[in-house]
Amino acid sequence: MQYQHAVARLPEDLRTMVCRWLRLGIVDNAGGLVKSAYITLDGSIILTGDVVKKFEESGVGLRISNGLYLQEFFNWIPWINGICEEVEADEVEPMGMKLLGFSPFPYLEHGDVMSGYVEVIKAYGKYISGSYNEALYRIWGLSGVRFDEQVDLVIITDDELIAHHFLDIRRTEHRGFTVSARYLSFGFDRSILVHPFIGDVVNREIAKSMINRSDVRPVGYFAVNYDESEILDIVIYKWPLINPLPLISRTVAERNIHIKDLVRHR
Repeated sequence: MQYQHAVARLPEDLRTMVCRWLRLGIVDNAGGLVKSAYITLDGSIILTGDVVKKFEESGVGLRISNGLYLQEFFNWIPWINGICEEVEADEVEPMGMKLLGFSPFPYLEHGDVMSGYVEVIKAYGKYISGSYNEALYRIWGLSGVRFDEQVDLVIITDDELIAHHFLDIRRTEHRGFTVSARYLSFGFDRSILVHPFIGDVVNREIAKSMINRSDVRPVGYFAVNYDESEILDIVIYKWPLINPLPLISRTVAERNIHIKDLVRHR
């Protein structure tokens, strides 16, 4: 509830900006107010730029050196739903958030990039919405449940099943939007599309396309920068939102409950 009070007391322009960030990611560079953005795997962010002073004057966030720290920022969403109105997604410019404190991570000893990515999460301990519990690779279903697509990776946290679609867009014309949206219809709590990092301009354009397409707007978008042996860094362009479909579809809600029960009792 502290987040609700924090956002509610912001001046209208800052409150509107925070609401946009929570729904769309760090977008539009806030009119030049944000110079850079860093993120941790639990959704905390550190911002630099003129925005720091604006937030500091409003008593929101913690000043760290020349940056502003917002703890578990992207998990504020449930607390501010009554404060934030619907946001417009037209002509936004997503801003990449670099994973904070990341150093090159060798992945070959773990098998492939996807396995190395999981090892990074294990080392951090927290992911998106809770503590890391387990990873399931390349599944077509669970006992008694069959999926229409292979789910490349499922990360199990405290209370959520987070599905990931890994796609090397350097080798295909597809972007993975349809598959990532389908993961939501399977009943997973969140869906994340993971591409290789090609360049900030290219990856931002992909994130922009996702934001402007309603079926993939809840899907997160992560870009992994890697070479033949190491993951060099991870840039997050869209934080994954909680799957909205169980609230509007009884079928999806039942699937969500069922697959969680299957995972819990494996």
